[in-house]
Amino acid sequence: MKDIYTALMTPFNQDLSIDYPGLYRVLDKLIHEGNKSFVLCGTTGETSTLKLDERRVLVERVLNKYPRIRVIVGICSNNTAEVIRHIQMYHDNPAIYAFLIIVPYYIKPSQEGIYKHFDMIASSTDKKLLIYNIPSRCGVAITPETVIRLAKKHSHIIGMKQCGPLEDIAAIKTVLPLFKIYLGDDHLLLEGLKMQIDGLISVASHIDYPLIEKIIQQEQTFDDWCLKVLSQFLFKESNPAPIKYILSQMGYIQNILRPPLTSVSLQLEKELVPLIEKYKQNDLKH
Repeated sequence: MKDIYTALMTPFNQDLSIDYPGLYRVLDKLIHEGNKSFVLCGTTGETSTLKLDERRVLVERVLNKYPRIRVIVGICSNNTAEVIRHIQMYHDNPAIYAFLIIVPYYIKPSQEGIYKHFDMIASSTDKKLLIYNIPSRCGVAITPETVIRLAKKHSHIIGMKQCGPLEDIAAIKTVLPLFKIYLGDDHLLLEGLKMQIDGLISVASHIDYPLIEKIIQQEQTFDDWCLKVLSQFLFKESNPAPIKYILSQMGYIQNILRPPLTSVSLQLEKELVPLIEKYKQNDLKH
């Protein structure tokens, strides 16, 4: 079975503090459906708006309440020294599988700069690291050659989350067959499976984990089409606004995001009505 990680959103209260009861309701739902692996403090978790202490406390509280889950912790910074400090902030916990380190965004470093960024981070810790490649948000991509160079030097750089070209997966796997590659695009799951991905880091699993599990097990084209349609709605506007709106309408959380993110448009609210009604009915069945 491939790994399925839900890239967990972070619910907020009216005063913009973290809504832990809401977070636990979503986690309880996912765990009941069979999901045991999660990414905390990732892009979907609005991590760029979370203070450092909030991130640490969030991870600690989730792991204390759910000791049997497995967690990847996102580290959101384009400052090499800050990334090192952020990793050191977390206490050793066997439930933390790895740290997901984003390619430095906005400043557009060269490949040599990207290499040095991850090289310095890996040299500062013996904890497992995953590279997060998402050129659409970062403005720059890490090449397969740089990934291979890093993985050959640092054995604890164990894999990556790939939101870039699928052909990069084959280029890396050919040289590093044991290097873990997690797809970060729900709508490309079936295509990714054909490229021998090791799993999926998913947003859609918040509301349809069973569908994703079924696609991974059976690779049926119709199920994949359903996931593509669902993903289209989830990313029509800036993530995580659509998934938070859907979960709020299903009664799990409040529809609150931290600035500069805002809720979905009235137009998208209307478009989401049939989808929400479908998943409300599924919830009632369980």
